[in-house]
Amino acid sequence: MIARVPRSPRKKRIVILGGGFGGVYAAIHLKKLLARQSAVEICLVSRDNFFLFTPMLHEIAASDLEITNIVNPLRKLLHKVDVMVGDVNEIDLPNKRVLISRGYRNDSQQVDYDHLVIALGSITNFYNLPGFSELALAMKSLPDAIRLRAQIIRHLEEANS
Repeated sequence: MIARVPRSPRKKRIVILGGGFGGVYAAIHLKKLLARQSAVEICLVSRDNFFLFTPMLHEIAASDLEITNIVNPLRKLLHKVDVMVGDVNEIDLPNKRVLISRGYRNDSQQVDYDHLVIALGSITNFYNLPGFSELALAMKSLPDAIRLRAQIIRHLEEANS
């Protein structure tokens, strides 16, 4: 069964998909532009409950910074924005709704919207070069940076022995 996320019938809802630079800055600017409009609610859907400052990921991999220096809780950044943590499963443009899964049980929820901003990020393009997708280390997430840090340390220890 799919639960419907409740909304105020008198308010327009703007749903932003993605909690990276595009989604977060869209939410911040829309909130400023619509600050005097009480008839609008903004909802941001993100896979993570934090904003990751990706330009500094290399600093994590190099052990120059701690993780807490490049992550910020979305709810702290986005006052008066409804933050929903979950995965986007389906975008139904004709019916103006998004299906997301949330929580440890991956419960499905339907989020209706009046306006939609899609800012789901990007993926690394290896241009179909043989072996790149298997051997290259991407740097787009915290696990990527931690994996690279571990590999650097492993190689340094190997060279030291």
